[in-house]
Amino acid sequence: MLKNTALREPGFDEFGDDLTEALLEPGDGGYPAGERVGTLLAAAFGTAPGAVALVRDHDHRVDFLNRAFRDAFGLSDRACGPLAGLVPQFEQLGLLDALDHVYATGTVYVAPEVRVNGYGAARRPAVLRVTCSPVHHPEGGPVTGALVNIIDCTDQAAAVDRLRAGERRHRYAAVALQRSLLPQRLSQPDDLRIAGVYLPGAADHQLEHLSDVWRRDNEPGEYQVGGDWYDVIPLGAGRTAFVMGDVMGRGVHAAAVMGQLRAAVRAYAAANLPPGELLLHLDRHAAELEGVAYAVGSATAGACDFGALATAVYAVYDPDDHVLTYANAGHPAPLLRLPDGTVVELDAAGGPPLGTDEWTWQEACIAMPPGSYLSLFTDGLIERRGTDLDEQLARLRTILAGAPQLPAPRSAERQGPRRIGPVDLVRDELLAGMDLPADHDDDVALLVVHVPRWQGERAELFRSAGIDLVGGTEIAAHARAFASGVLRSWHVGEDLCDTGVLAVSELVANATIHGRPPVRLRLRRTDRRLIVDVSDGDDHLPRRRLANDTDEDGRGIGIVAALASSWGARQLDAGKSVWCEFALPSAAVG
Repeated sequence: MLKNTALREPGFDEFGDDLTEALLEPGDGGYPAGERVGTLLAAAFGTAPGAVALVRDHDHRVDFLNRAFRDAFGLSDRACGPLAGLVPQFEQLGLLDALDHVYATGTVYVAPEVRVNGYGAARRPAVLRVTCSPVHHPEGGPVTGALVNIIDCTDQAAAVDRLRAGERRHRYAAVALQRSLLPQRLSQPDDLRIAGVYLPGAADHQLEHLSDVWRRDNEPGEYQVGGDWYDVIPLGAGRTAFVMGDVMGRGVHAAAVMGQLRAAVRAYAAANLPPGELLLHLDRHAAELEGVAYAVGSATAGACDFGALATAVYAVYDPDDHVLTYANAGHPAPLLRLPDGTVVELDAAGGPPLGTDEWTWQEACIAMPPGSYLSLFTDGLIERRGTDLDEQLARLRTILAGAPQLPAPRSAERQGPRRIGPVDLVRDELLAGMDLPADHDDDVALLVVHVPRWQGERAELFRSAGIDLVGGTEIAAHARAFASGVLRSWHVGEDLCDTGVLAVSELVANATIHGRPPVRLRLRRTDRRLIVDVSDGDDHLPRRRLANDTDEDGRGIGIVAALASSWGARQLDAGKSVWCEFALPSAAVG
């Protein structure tokens, strides 16, 4: 026997030596001294801190109760009889059925967490761990009884509950941060219809039904958050940018890095940077985030070689040419479904993830005519443990190719009382068709963009016209005449027609004086706004400034800014474009 052990009660070694001696000392007929062993075991169980009971037969009659058991359930020293009569809670909690199971199978049964009321001298609520072990008599024979051992785990259960509550609060904070950094409402450009969804990964438990995935917005504390994000950014002049990204890692740190990258994308997009150049600047920004997160001497120094490693795809849609220009930094390639049902993988422009090293990201262009659907997504939508990634991607292509065009009652019911259009149905079908597991541990972000094919009266609201202006200073007069005729034919209203012609005159005059040929004027009307766009061959971008009284120029952009609801300039492959927008009055929109 081991001696001088700190975990032993005083006198335990002496009792162990006596028990060993009794087991090894032969009795009459060469058998161990059973009575002495029984007395020693009764003494050991009697002083044990845990509640112990020995029951026999199928009516669970009590043969032995130790002091802890009697005190736990308020029993007298002479308590005897069936266990159901002594402790009614056993029957209510199903523990008598557990004893029957032990008798029938000869196996040990453990109930790890049994909650009872009126336990102990204080009659308090308690959490118990109950172990029922079979007793064979004779040894190796049938089960004739059971040993019931009860351990009070109330303190441990309370500690676990506190830990779970803390983790839940942590997850809630992380998801709340993540959702606050995502766009609360997606921009709906005039020429496009967009639907997006973000689903955080499941936490410690499984959902009972896959339909619970659709209710995650109401239960942020039950899910793990990652660094997935998407955004829709209006660039002006009818152009729209889409971004989909994924920051490696989980929790608040990943969400914080995601928020910084998303803000950087918006800042670079406001400068009208082309997709490849935007990813170059974003890569440098991600490298700076790595230096902050893993600086020498910090608690996380050396925890990761890459730091703020992320993937992203950035795309810009131009409604004038129906062209999508995109660049990809290590992200799953978007899918484009053309009007004829063909699905194209946009993998012509790829590069490494952000934060690995400075890289020159190439760009690619593809036609995106009316009737097309563009799908951008994170890897959580297609990656599954034990499944082939190529098979999952092929499955997604098939679902996108056959996504529904008409309202579906089930999809509408799942999504609740809100607008349901073709793009919403395509998004819902992609999620449902990929059989997203209820307990998936990776975030899922999905963005679907639809280029509607306008028909009937609504098609009359979308018009465009352009002219190449050739000559000297007289081209401003030609531009005014062209704009006046076009705007009147579009029935935009007399006041807006005059204002638009004045803006055209100022922008064309600036292109003539400060730019160089070729000069081109484009007018676009949507159901909500009028857009004036003037391009020339000089790449110097104009800026608004306060002209002095003696200056002969410098007032054109100020006049345009005062007249229009918004204006801007961007560089082209050869030259620049300067544009302004006017909101259409409600009468003109109808």
